[in-house]
Amino acid sequence: MPDYHLFGGTFRSALDFPELVPVAVGSPDWYLAQQATLPTYDSLVPLGTEEVGAGVTVSLFRAGSALRLVFDDTGTFDISSDGRRIDWAPPAAPDMEAVRKDVLGRVLAVALEQEGITTLHGSAVAVDGAAIVFLAPKFHGKSTTATALVNAGGKLLADDIVPVTPGADPMVLPSVPVVQLWPDSAERVGGGAAPVSPDQKSPKAQVAWAGSERNAAAAVPLGAVYLLAPVRSEETRGVRRERVTGVMASLALLGQAKVGGLLGVERRAALLQRLVDLAVLVPVYRLEIPRDFERIGELTSSLLDWHAGSSAANPI
Repeated sequence: MPDYHLFGGTFRSALDFPELVPVAVGSPDWYLAQQATLPTYDSLVPLGTEEVGAGVTVSLFRAGSALRLVFDDTGTFDISSDGRRIDWAPPAAPDMEAVRKDVLGRVLAVALEQEGITTLHGSAVAVDGAAIVFLAPKFHGKSTTATALVNAGGKLLADDIVPVTPGADPMVLPSVPVVQLWPDSAERVGGGAAPVSPDQKSPKAQVAWAGSERNAAAAVPLGAVYLLAPVRSEETRGVRRERVTGVMASLALLGQAKVGGLLGVERRAALLQRLVDLAVLVPVYRLEIPRDFERIGELTSSLLDWHAGSSAANPI
């Protein structure tokens, strides 16, 4: 089974992941195994269901302290109580690109949730020793902004799921070293990144940087969170940010939690408390940006100015 670098540790998998960086065989921190069948539980407690595509849903169930994720199209995943072992029972003839996407998305997000690690739906880049996180709904430019910032000198930490550790000094763990871009974004801001595979069927292009120079390999302290608010270029004079605090900041973070809708009442309440604590420790901003590729340099320049040097890692 191949071993990969992930979350600052080692992920051993029964499946091949071209999106991940292989590492020498060692003691794995996370383990994905393929099984013909999974245990039958006397009681599965339903927690939540989300739509993940056109007519495709995923549901989360609790079985004691373990969790079970059931996807309509890619099968069933059992996740151990400590989040370290994942057992997968595939359907007949699964779409392996979809399976990899689910594993690297919601499956691992739930596994991290078992450890009390929060996963946000966004992108993260390390700049001068601090992690800058970009959150927003689809089509708001998270990955485009992250890619442009990496090509301007930052290091990619995460795209799609941003893992944030709990506690007084929250850290962002290095996630999948790949950015997913729509074709127009890939053409305009791809820069030094190249497609991971020419055979992918997804409408988004998966791009990555060769070598380790543009990828962060270790956890980075969380410096700031930006809630992207794109506006038409003619309606804004430039890149502007405004601090968001208190309840509004916490609810904004909750709205961009990767698996918040799946967790059920008790777990969602615990997640909200972690996000309340996070919003106290780390500045959260609304970031107004021009929706214009020609002005992407303004955005990266502003971010680099705001976060240049460790003294600006947590600007007020």
